[in-house]
Amino acid sequence: MSMKDYYQILGVPRTASDAEIKKAYRRLAKQYHPDVNKGSKEAEDRFKDISESYNVLSDPKQRKQYDMFGQAGPGFDPSQAGWSGAGPDGVHYTYSTNSGDFNDLGDIFGDLFGMGGFKRGGRAGAGRGQGRPRPQWTAEDMGYGAAMPMDGSDATATVEVDFMDAIQGLQKTISMQRSGKMETLQVKIPAGVDNGSRVRIAGKGNPGQNGGKDGDLYLLIQVKPHHQFWREGADIYVDVPVTIYTASLGGSIEVPTISGSAKMKIPAGTHSGQRFRLPGKGAPVLGKKGSGDQYAIVQIAPPTHLDDQVKTTLEQLSKDHPYTPKL
Repeated sequence: MSMKDYYQILGVPRTASDAEIKKAYRRLAKQYHPDVNKGSKEAEDRFKDISESYNVLSDPKQRKQYDMFGQAGPGFDPSQAGWSGAGPDGVHYTYSTNSGDFNDLGDIFGDLFGMGGFKRGGRAGAGRGQGRPRPQWTAEDMGYGAAMPMDGSDATATVEVDFMDAIQGLQKTISMQRSGKMETLQVKIPAGVDNGSRVRIAGKGNPGQNGGKDGDLYLLIQVKPHHQFWREGADIYVDVPVTIYTASLGGSIEVPTISGSAKMKIPAGTHSGQRFRLPGKGAPVLGKKGSGDQYAIVQIAPPTHLDDQVKTTLEQLSKDHPYTPKL
């Protein structure tokens, strides 16, 4: 089975650091973002592959597993690792297990999500642990007059949210078939979630048996990149173009923020790449009070169309006030 090479997709070596992977992702996501390539199916497919690659390689556990069993790993087949598929409402459902032989696990998963497009894997080695169905024991096995209650296992669903929705929070409707009935959930995604955040929905995982508790459903958040802002934790970053005149003389500039535009003063002699902090203008800190900061990164934009008078003035300035830029 052909597997995707996530390192090749991001254009980084297998020894790439987290920072190198993040830098490659940001560059490619901006290049192939759907808002920048409207109507391009090729760009949309590339964007999905880039997001999928970063989602795996930015997670230490997933990256380690991919390095062991991915494209370079012998004998790895995702179809033997459980089930995966896309459901309604932009939700991608996944489920995996390491349990031994048990009855109708595929039917249990199908009842939970009621979706087509899932792939069922083969038997795995026996064992129990968190998120794995427990083996069934009959009353006769245990010497009791009633069957033992069994708690249901947990399930995981990957949910894509827009950049701004992740910052502001939102209510999301998820429809699924569970225990033979269609069930609609109103899920609250809290403000401040980021890539890899998990939202727990109690009692909405795999059904328990013989009176056992139902498992939990965990929503794994995947945030779509923004065409203008990017984020590191609760801090927001944005490039701000500034004229060479304002950078040289100082003055007030307009800075886009996640809550609208803001005025900010920069000093004379500001250079490209210089950062200016706007306290409290970042994303909410998940699970805590307060917000991060926003950083405006100056990008000096020289004039592109110069008339003869401006050219003459600049040439005279360069003669009267020569200087050598410092690195």
